[in-house]
Amino acid sequence: MNKYAARAREHWEKHAPRRLANLENPEAFFTDLGLEIQGQVSDLAYRLERNPALMLELTRSSEQTYLQDVARRTTARRIAEEVVMNQLAWVSDPSLPLGQAREEWEQTRPSDENLVAWAERMQDSPYPVHSTVELEDKAREWAVPMEFLEGLVAAEIPRQYMEANRALLEEAATIRFLREVR
Repeated sequence: MNKYAARAREHWEKHAPRRLANLENPEAFFTDLGLEIQGQVSDLAYRLERNPALMLELTRSSEQTYLQDVARRTTARRIAEEVVMNQLAWVSDPSLPLGQAREEWEQTRPSDENLVAWAERMQDSPYPVHSTVELEDKAREWAVPMEFLEGLVAAEIPRQYMEANRALLEEAATIRFLREVR
């Protein structure tokens, strides 16, 4: 049983003991689940590492340091782990089915237009340098890479930049939704 299977089993023991008790062969179930998670995490991390629309990665160049490369790969793996674990392993007993809960969340979540307004305020700020802490907090809150926020603030027309990176924003919305569901 790999680390993903062990984490999933611990979660099930805490949040879904009845479902765990109803499994015919929990060991085989979690071993298979762990392998499925591992494969999907590896696949998604690989795609994130190489997809400029998702990671806003500039093409690899000789200017990229070893540590930047490690940070990029680590970020991609952590995002992939969070997304896949939320889709496959975490269970709870929500009062609404997941699809209905997502629809309700979409109706009440902050609009992506808030990011555009934030970027425009940053552009209008008399201070040309923005706090790294503020960017990190905003990136964490919205589940987007800091590079996306930096690009949004630097864009001549932030709304166009946002639309050009719609796939990234949709993935970030999924991550935020899954954070709230669990």
